Amino acid sequence: MRQNSVKRRLRRGEPAFGTMIKEALSAGIVDALSLAGFDYFVIDMEHCPYSMRTVANILQYARHTDLTGIVRVPKLEYFYIARALDAGAEGVWIPHVDTEQEARQLVSCAKYPPQGRRGAAVPLFKTKEFQQATDAASYFTRSNDEVLVIAQIESAEAVENIESIVSVEGIDVAMMGPLDLSLDLGYPGQRAHPEVKKAVQRVVDACQKFNRVSGTHLGDIDELRYWKGQGMGMITYSYEVNMFIDKGKEALKALRE
Repeated sequence: MRQNSVKRRLRRGEPAFGTMIKEALSAGIVDALSLAGFDYFVIDMEHCPYSMRTVANILQYARHTDLTGIVRVPKLEYFYIARALDAGAEGVWIPHVDTEQEARQLVSCAKYPPQGRRGAAVPLFKTKEFQQATDAASYFTRSNDEVLVIAQIESAEAVENIESIVSVEGIDVAMMGPLDLSLDLGYPGQRAHPEVKKAVQRVVDACQKFNRVSGTHLGDIDELRYWKGQGMGMITYSYEVNMFIDKGKEALKALRE
């Protein structure tokens, strides 16, 4: 069975670096990100109008490369989580996980029994793995072990409940939603505000206490460096189209000078 290289990297205490995609429709984006040296990519289905067919094409192509494919689903619902995993996602990133109960619901949706209630399915692209397994039980056990479960923390309520959220067995990563958190705390867009930074640090500390990984998604390199230095391990940089825009601006500025 294919191994989740990002999950293994994080378990070893090594940082993993990725980006999020919101415009790319071709599986060729996987090759571009691999050549750039990323460890993973996240398809944003929360804010972007991706179809499941497009998502499946990109994810299944990525399984033939060294990149780990993750999906940020629209919301915490079994339908979205199960479909993303059946389409080939090696990790699921769920927005607005605010309570321990929601964290348990997330794990239940993402894992086969006995850890959860995910329905048994062996899609075509996994048939060979299933046939090569010692038995059905070992296939489903391994599948549970390989999936990366990411809870997005983006509210004052989630920060208040962070220790109970990350104490849930099966939660691998607490991923910050820094812009939404700043809005919820009453400091819109002020990610550097002391109260916002204090809240994020509280998440980092809770993850270290419970042997979980913390992470964030930002387009600012200096901020990412800071939080990596504070102990974050899953570092998601910008979006694919933003990197294109930034590099284009940089090149045109140099050419025009």
